[in-house]
Amino acid sequence: MKAQIEKLIQRHYLQRCLECGKCSAVCPMLDFYGEYAYDRSPRGVVERLSLDSGDIDNEEALWYCLTCRECTFFCPSGIHFQDFMIALRDLLIQNGHREYAVFCEVCGEYLMPKKELEYLQKGKEDLNLGGLLSICPVCKKGNYAATLHRVAPIPKNSKRLS
Repeated sequence: MKAQIEKLIQRHYLQRCLECGKCSAVCPMLDFYGEYAYDRSPRGVVERLSLDSGDIDNEEALWYCLTCRECTFFCPSGIHFQDFMIALRDLLIQNGHREYAVFCEVCGEYLMPKKELEYLQKGKEDLNLGGLLSICPVCKKGNYAATLHRVAPIPKNSKRLS
């Protein structure tokens, strides 16, 4: 898998990184997760993979990126970090690394990192967002109303609109 990761690094031009830190400065991870960790930041991931791309088995730091494109927008080198992270996660999943990922309950397609889902559910247990978010858009489209009623049933004491 090391050779595949190195190809991704080359294809997404991570070697162009100037180490300016603009990507990490604008990364919303601090606001999203409530803490900042350098190894999870775009700059930290680029540095880590540039030093040793071969030993990343079960490395949770690779699953914190929100793929929001903020880092790409501010990168003076034009590195599309979110595209790299999407491709890297696809490669990890293809190679059996599924521990930090959430998959559609219906079809099994990859949806998002577990940490992202945990944040989206935080403090909203009564809304059953986990159920709504655990089904991919393709599966929802096919049977959207039934999916919504299954994961967020209408309370018995409320009346449906006719």
